[in-house]
Amino acid sequence: MIQAVETDFTGEIHPAAALFPMLPDDELRELADDITANGLIHPVVLDTAGALIDGRNRLAACRMAGVAPTFTVHDGDPVAHVLSANISRRHISKGQRAMATAMLCVKKKQTVRESAADAGLSFAYVAHAGVVLKYAEELAPAVMAGTLSLSDAYAEARERKTERESREERERRAERDLANLRVGAPDLAELVAEERMTLAEGMAARRQRKQEELERRQRETKGFADALVTLYGLTLVAPERVADRWLPEHNAWADIEGVKHLWTVEGVRAMARSLDRVADGFEARGGFE
Repeated sequence: MIQAVETDFTGEIHPAAALFPMLPDDELRELADDITANGLIHPVVLDTAGALIDGRNRLAACRMAGVAPTFTVHDGDPVAHVLSANISRRHISKGQRAMATAMLCVKKKQTVRESAADAGLSFAYVAHAGVVLKYAEELAPAVMAGTLSLSDAYAEARERKTERESREERERRAERDLANLRVGAPDLAELVAEERMTLAEGMAARRQRKQEELERRQRETKGFADALVTLYGLTLVAPERVADRWLPEHNAWADIEGVKHLWTVEGVRAMARSLDRVADGFEARGGFE
């Protein structure tokens, strides 16, 4: 409800009212001339705390015309009144209305969809304004002033949004890579942490290690297979040659810790028994014809 009162203006402008731009100087002069000729027809509206919620231009025009303004007090929701007085009444673009609505969403504690419905705007318009406020907030005053279209501001905000999301994704990926490096190659991770190596270099070094390890295993596997086939062939046609080559002095692997026992008579017999067990296990699993 609005009640006519005689009161002094506190000088405070309600934040919601401050969102809307002032009239250009020439239009403000026209309003002042009209007030000089006809008086102030619509009083300046204050909230119950004495802050101005509607009539900044009328107040400025009164001062310009040297006319004492009159005031009324609105004892309802000041933000709702600002929206009603400015968004629906002013001759401003949809972009400006959408931006003002988005800026007032939080103040009104409404969802974007609810605020858009109250302002008679499409959800998409207000949502676009919300994207501008989130990713390019410094452009909002220009949209409100009418010097920048909402569509142009939204395009810039979308670019920044994409750039930020890409940057955040790169940062998340870098965190994952570093965590994996700490597990798989802690020495390389330490070099990265000490900035003696970039993360990309550390990951490349780890990949190189894994490739070299894979190639080593492939060589060992092939060597084992070749040796096994050769051994099998020799045991069939010339077992004495195998026994000859098995002597430690003829074997390059005879000094390797952990397998030295294989180059003894008992070691060979133990290996034969193990192969028997392998054959038994293979047979139990079906083997092949």
